[in-house]
Amino acid sequence: MDTVSMSSVPPAFRHGCHANTSPYVPPPPARRVVVALVQWTLPAPGWHKLNFDGSVHHDGSGRASIGGVIRDSYGRTVLAFGERTPHAGVGEVESRALIHGLHLALQNGCDRLVVEGDDLTLVRLLRGESPHTRIPWAMYNQILQLLSYFRDVVVQHVYREGNTVADALCHEAYRCSNLWTDHQLVPPAVRAKLEDDRRGVVHPRYRSA
Repeated sequence: MDTVSMSSVPPAFRHGCHANTSPYVPPPPARRVVVALVQWTLPAPGWHKLNFDGSVHHDGSGRASIGGVIRDSYGRTVLAFGERTPHAGVGEVESRALIHGLHLALQNGCDRLVVEGDDLTLVRLLRGESPHTRIPWAMYNQILQLLSYFRDVVVQHVYREGNTVADALCHEAYRCSNLWTDHQLVPPAVRAKLEDDRRGVVHPRYRSA
């Protein structure tokens, strides 16, 4: 067997590694650019606004939830809800939140309603702007029927940054499903978001440059 003297081996190879003549330089972090300023807005006098949202976990836990809030033209909370729901696609879970919110709005005499959610696909479908859908046609027809019961109704899209209360209610539902009709009894995390909206807090919306 041939033997090699360590004195004849270049220093960079004596410990089983190659020389690294250019030290690692991490790439610069992606820049985030503000593309919009988003703010929740009050409905017009005599109107109510329903904000709704759905949450779906794709981590194998089977968790999904719905949340929503109805407020009047002064920003006062009429009611808020957060509930767990069977696991399904995002579009279907968002639609369940909308259906539940519409039922509650009708039960509470909200005959002029602004409906606001961050699921652009669902909003465009309901506004007749696109035929693309992620929900069963039976569910779509159910929503249209519920909307027809209101004296006046407007369906509009809002970015997620303007839908933070409904999002917080979805997360709260994983802890405890509930229906709140008293602003003071709403969970603190949700109440803080409600207060931000009432004060007109503006949220930046980012994208990576």
